[in-house]
Amino acid sequence: MKLSLCINTPEDSSNNNSESDPDINFQAFESVLEQELLNIYPDSKNFENAEISLTFVDSDSIRELNKNYRNIDEPTDVLSFPMLENESVGIPELPVLALGDIVICPEQVKRLHPELNYNESICLMIAHSFLHLLGYDHDTQENESIMWERQDIITKKLLAAKSGRA
Repeated sequence: MKLSLCINTPEDSSNNNSESDPDINFQAFESVLEQELLNIYPDSKNFENAEISLTFVDSDSIRELNKNYRNIDEPTDVLSFPMLENESVGIPELPVLALGDIVICPEQVKRLHPELNYNESICLMIAHSFLHLLGYDHDTQENESIMWERQDIITKKLLAAKSGRA
């Protein structure tokens, strides 16, 4: 099974600012997420390919998405749109395992996570959203504890992959 990240950046990247056009080698992340997918959903090995769409947007765009899908009229750092409804659904019978969409707003990530550098915060957002795509949630203290533990492991692996230590 090969996992692919389909990266989408804002159409107006004329400012070439690293916050809107991240200088991260996302190919290094694919093997980390692929291995985590196999760990969480062993049946994913039955698919030839898996995909995650990763989109970077501005504050206005993520605010609109947050308003339309969560009824919260304010910008946020990251949103996840899973294709798998919940962990009990299992894996759909498709030729490609489409896991879902991750939408990140670098401006809001920076605002909401000032204690992290840019790479740490993007890795954290990807790990967090990836787990949401796979049915994890932080709606209870127990679920939060489970998700945060796994999120920390994935974030560290993504950072190591980014630096070439994976």
